[in-house]
Amino acid sequence: MKLNPNILITVLFFLTFLIHFSLWKFVFHLDEIIIVKFYLFLSVMFMLMITMIILINRVVPEFLGLAVIGLILLKFGLMYLIRKKLNFEVIPGYKFHFIIPYFVLTTLLTYYAIKLINHDKKQ
Repeated sequence: MKLNPNILITVLFFLTFLIHFSLWKFVFHLDEIIIVKFYLFLSVMFMLMITMIILINRVVPEFLGLAVIGLILLKFGLMYLIRKKLNFEVIPGYKFHFIIPYFVLTTLLTYYAIKLINHDKKQ
């Protein structure tokens, strides 16, 4: 049975959120509003980037790899700009709490782009 990459990415995204939220709430006893805002921002960015990857793949599939690199840089820049609004600094060890989900979602985005590239090569 072959698993659809869309389902796999969605399940991994929600597992990441559930594990991180559980650690945040029950182990570190931190305020859950900040992490919900953070994951809401990451979710919107992730869905926006998946949509952009799909559109780029339909219009100019030969530049998909370069577009993924550009989207990752854009995501990094937006995270840098939004960090003040989300009050990351008030959380002890905030760098580890926010860097790990960022890289997990970046990995999922890259995995999705690789699946699209490999699918196009097969056809």
